[in-house]
Amino acid sequence: MTAPATLRMTAEDFASLAACRPCPTALRVLRDGQVSRRLLLLKSVADAARDGVPELWAAHGAAAWEQCAVVRRVDVRAFEEVLLHPHVGVWLGRCLRALHGPGPATDASADLARLGGLAAAAGLRAGLRQDVVLAAPGSLLWLPAVGTLRLSGDADEVRLRDGVLEADGQPPVVVGERGDAAARDTAWCPPRHVTAASPAGAPALSVAFEDGDPYRDAHGHPVLPRQTAAQLRVWQMSVAAAWDVVTRLLPERAAACATLWTALVPLLPPRTGKSTSSSAREAYGAIAASFTPDPVRLAETVVHESAHIAFGALADLTHLADPDDRTLQKVGWREDARPVGSVLTGTHAHLALLEFWRRRRRELTGGQARVVSARLHHYGRQVTDALRILQAHPALTPLGERFVAVMVDEAARCGFAVRPPSSARPGDPSHVRVASRPQHLMRRRAASPAAQGAAGRACRTGCGKTSDDTTPGAG
Repeated sequence: MTAPATLRMTAEDFASLAACRPCPTALRVLRDGQVSRRLLLLKSVADAARDGVPELWAAHGAAAWEQCAVVRRVDVRAFEEVLLHPHVGVWLGRCLRALHGPGPATDASADLARLGGLAAAAGLRAGLRQDVVLAAPGSLLWLPAVGTLRLSGDADEVRLRDGVLEADGQPPVVVGERGDAAARDTAWCPPRHVTAASPAGAPALSVAFEDGDPYRDAHGHPVLPRQTAAQLRVWQMSVAAAWDVVTRLLPERAAACATLWTALVPLLPPRTGKSTSSSAREAYGAIAASFTPDPVRLAETVVHESAHIAFGALADLTHLADPDDRTLQKVGWREDARPVGSVLTGTHAHLALLEFWRRRRRELTGGQARVVSARLHHYGRQVTDALRILQAHPALTPLGERFVAVMVDEAARCGFAVRPPSSARPGDPSHVRVASRPQHLMRRRAASPAAQGAAGRACRTGCGKTSDDTTPGAG
């Protein structure tokens, strides 16, 4: 496979990200950056398995790797769609940690065996005719972005032949089948979607409802099992109502949210009765959330977690703070002290909520308006306190300083001044290089144990960095 390309972002696009209003060209760079990153991780898995566990590689990896290369040559878009399935990133991270961890590399066998499922899913998306036998570790076949198949008994293999899955003791499954037959099949679980229409001029929403992916449990909270059709309808109504709130309050940001948010992972509600949400750096595009009947609360979650997704993708491309800095800071939304990278992403996500609650307050009167006003000022105080910390923090890189300066201006625009608005907002039409990956550096750093030493961390490329495994929801 070819080397990931250098990516460049204009100063205006960079500022749009910092101001929580990412423009389409900035979002394109983030997406391309995630494709590049996952290609790098995939190659790192292949290199590590080929060199470290050649028997496993010969059994589970070599043919699948060649199939990935074929699909990418035939239909690069189809291959990238599968590669960008949110929890493919989680799978890649687990493979690398198993291959480079302190335990025996053979511990990677179950995860490595799923490379065939990735290749087959990409081939299905590309419309290729395939006749392959796929491993199903734990009696579960994983076809990312296509579906999962639970096998009966101790079966651990499935044959995929011309779009039909065949396994011993089970009726054949036609991949892509719709209607009653697919709905009644409890073994075959294709991804379902929750959708929302929008007023004229606003983007529609279509999000994969991920309640069956074996790698979805990566968000720091217990996930729900496969939901019934009736339960899915309740989620559908909740998401549609929340999307109406987003498009009404922040129509200029709705397109960015629809681009960044590609999957919803349903979480088990906490015992407190409050809703919870999360996003994970490895699972680009996924928002995990517990059910809430309050559409405004879910809309707030979408805005907040979408900001986390955008920030995480940017932080995978460039350092905004010194990755070796070990200082910890207290922020208003956490009880524990946080490293500067975590302060940055938390401040940015809370900044995204200021305009949301400003506009929500305008819709209300009386006691409701006072409650929302209190919430807005609570977030505003937290954001301004954190921005004061960041403005003076010596660990910020020059790009980090520019990012914080734009955030300060955005907070002031929302009525929460940290200092007089800066006149030095980045506006230079020159380009900011956000990713440059020499091939020898990619191979060496991405394959190193230090680069994959903790769950959810990004690979260390020439300009990558690490951050939190998960990012907590608002509140």
